[in-house]
Amino acid sequence: MTASHPTHQVAVYVFQQSCRGPRYLVVRRGRRREGLWRPVLGTIRPEEAIESAAVREVRDETGILHPRALIDFGFRYREQIGDFDLVDWGLGYDVGPHQPSVRLPRDYRDYRWLTFEEAYRTIEVDPLREAVLKLHLRLSG
Repeated sequence: MTASHPTHQVAVYVFQQSCRGPRYLVVRRGRRREGLWRPVLGTIRPEEAIESAAVREVRDETGILHPRALIDFGFRYREQIGDFDLVDWGLGYDVGPHQPSVRLPRDYRDYRWLTFEEAYRTIEVDPLREAVLKLHLRLSG
């Protein structure tokens, strides 16, 4: 039996446009949490717009403020396991041509700015890896 209301989560792919193509930010939480390389993730609060959740989560998890643009690239993913019901909504977060400084909260271990190829190999969850491919194709097309 599944929960009556799924949890909605935003998966935010922060990227910096450069003359050599986009570079993607991936983060990793500490060992006590899942410790996987991933984009910025966070729960969407009730009555909160997806875009507002994306800006809030990026600010809270990286210290980066004010995107140049948010891009809805059509990524949606739902995972249901028993009572667990999660819906991911993907957004691209364009920081512009200059790489901003990143300030991680204490429960995070590391971050990296990566090329698409590096990000695709590094992100450790299949649906999130597929999403960076989808965003990259949108940015490249």
